[in-house]
Amino acid sequence: MRRRLFMSAAVLGCILLLPVGAVSATDQPALTNLVRSVLDENPRVLAARSALDAAQAGERAADRPLYNPDLDIEYEDATGVTKTLGLSQSIDWSDKREARTRVAALEQERVIAELSGIRQTLAVELLAALADYHTAAELSALAKQRRGLMQRFLSLTEQRIQAGDLGQVALDLARLADTEANLQLARLRGVQVETEQALTAIADAGLNGWPALPDIPSSTQFDTLNIDTLLEQLPALRAARSQIATARAAVALSRRERKADPTIGLRGGREASDNLIGLTLSIPLFVRNNFSAEVDVANADAIQVEQSAQDIYRTSRARLISTARRFELGREAWDDWQQTGQTSLESQTQLLERLWQAGELSTADYLVQIKQTLDTRTASVELHGSLWQSWFQWLAASGKAEFWLGLKD
Repeated sequence: MRRRLFMSAAVLGCILLLPVGAVSATDQPALTNLVRSVLDENPRVLAARSALDAAQAGERAADRPLYNPDLDIEYEDATGVTKTLGLSQSIDWSDKREARTRVAALEQERVIAELSGIRQTLAVELLAALADYHTAAELSALAKQRRGLMQRFLSLTEQRIQAGDLGQVALDLARLADTEANLQLARLRGVQVETEQALTAIADAGLNGWPALPDIPSSTQFDTLNIDTLLEQLPALRAARSQIATARAAVALSRRERKADPTIGLRGGREASDNLIGLTLSIPLFVRNNFSAEVDVANADAIQVEQSAQDIYRTSRARLISTARRFELGREAWDDWQQTGQTSLESQTQLLERLWQAGELSTADYLVQIKQTLDTRTASVELHGSLWQSWFQWLAASGKAEFWLGLKD
């Protein structure tokens, strides 16, 4: 069965609870530049590049001849003086060199795929950490707004108590609400510090502020008809395919290594007054050890690699489908909120305050409704953050992070 995947970059309008969450399409270059700098300098990427350098050197080494010639010089002083000079050369009769080069070339392909996978993983980690940071910043700003409302409510409550409009119970409720708002603000500021710390651990670029995230695409437009084509491009599966090919090439190499390579030698010299010339041929006899066990080991390794690759394929396929579905569900919920939940927070709180001061709402009812209003706003920020995480999980599952960022065509 073949499946097809389409990706849309339609713009999503963001809810502007506070200025912290404002994003626009102009933020894309800043975000791309940040990710590019991280991918160019991160130790994980640099280590993978060094591994690629080693693999390239390994291929060059494998492509060199297996045997060097041997030079033999012999001098014997007995009844007569004997002097000989010989040259011998082992011959790669079964072309082990070609098999070794094939193994090294496939190993290089695997390392290239792993480098691509490390870049993809690191890019998604950075994007997810950045989304966590912005979500925490919005929640912290919203908590600060909550604290300001509760401080104002406490002040108004104290004024109304002095005027005889309210009793001690109302004051106690106002103080409790103010304390809760302060505690929540402290907790969320701590979370914001933690998210920034996690972000700084990946990209030390926060001195000039972190770039905002661009608008979320409206849909993955997921179609399962071309899913196999998409999966073939994933770095993990490309690396797995290279491992399979490498394992099979290793089997072929082990079979060639079972074949003995002959050594041909040519000697010349003088014994007393006579000229000497000789030709030698030696062939190893694989009698005590025919190296069949090495072939069995290579075959077993190849089977293991193939089964592991099949498991990676099934896991990747399920992940791709589930991440697309999670994003679509989250996007539907976000669209619903966009259509029904964008009443101005300031207008809502002012209306509730007027009703409370007019005596149409009790203190307890006012606190319940203001808390519900703020909790709804908090939930919307969390939904937006989880939607970003779903999108980044989709990018990781589809291997499209660098394409989405404009780092690849």
